[in-house]
Amino acid sequence: MRIALVGYGRMGRAVETQALKRDHQIAVRLGREALEAGTERVADALAGSDVAIDFTVGSAVPDIVRAAASAGVSLASGTTGLTAEAHQAMHAATGIGIVHGPNFSVGVHVYFRLAREAARLMGVVGDYDVHVHEAHHRHKRDHPSGTAIRLADLLVEELGDKHRWRAGAPDGAAEDGTLYVTSTRAGKIPGTHTAGFEGPHDGIELTHRAHGREGFASGAVLAAEWIHGQTGVFTFAEVMDRILNDEVETHGK
Repeated sequence: MRIALVGYGRMGRAVETQALKRDHQIAVRLGREALEAGTERVADALAGSDVAIDFTVGSAVPDIVRAAASAGVSLASGTTGLTAEAHQAMHAATGIGIVHGPNFSVGVHVYFRLAREAARLMGVVGDYDVHVHEAHHRHKRDHPSGTAIRLADLLVEELGDKHRWRAGAPDGAAEDGTLYVTSTRAGKIPGTHTAGFEGPHDGIELTHRAHGREGFASGAVLAAEWIHGQTGVFTFAEVMDRILNDEVETHGK
């Protein structure tokens, strides 16, 4: 495929490395200056690409989506902190495929499945209190991370004794029925997420620890490969569910 890199910072360069390893071509690299030239100019730059991979900032995504739709180029967006306008632009786009998600790590989505099953089992045996903690580098703007939010959502869905989640530690005693999601921002931590299950006699922790940007970049290329030729809007979680379910069905036959 001919891939357009939208945003050419550290993640963009990591995506480039992974795309070249998979024998794709880089059609164009759009940095900040190119993106500030306006939607029409960005659309012109994207023309001729098969898929664009976006790692920019949430406020830039609506115009990037409109440019991709104008150019007829499908989009894989790993940008976090998407605004309501970004989601509206995605669902208004026609004729292209869009896949988006706060975390393009394949391992994270396997981790989500493990965490969901752990929560289900804890609901059966009872007496385990659950908490979530995530850690990232000091420059990450959103907290809790999009990945931690997704983890908290799926845990609350499975746990009968948790009805809501709240960012940060409790002001005083922890409220019954609340899952607390705490964050650390320090140094150069690529990303760590832990779901802890604390019981009266033991504790269990499930942790996903990113070793660098390569895992996210590899997943972004996988997302681009999957969305090529598709139409409609998908989350990366939906894409991974389809891929994992297809693998299970294939090996189960």
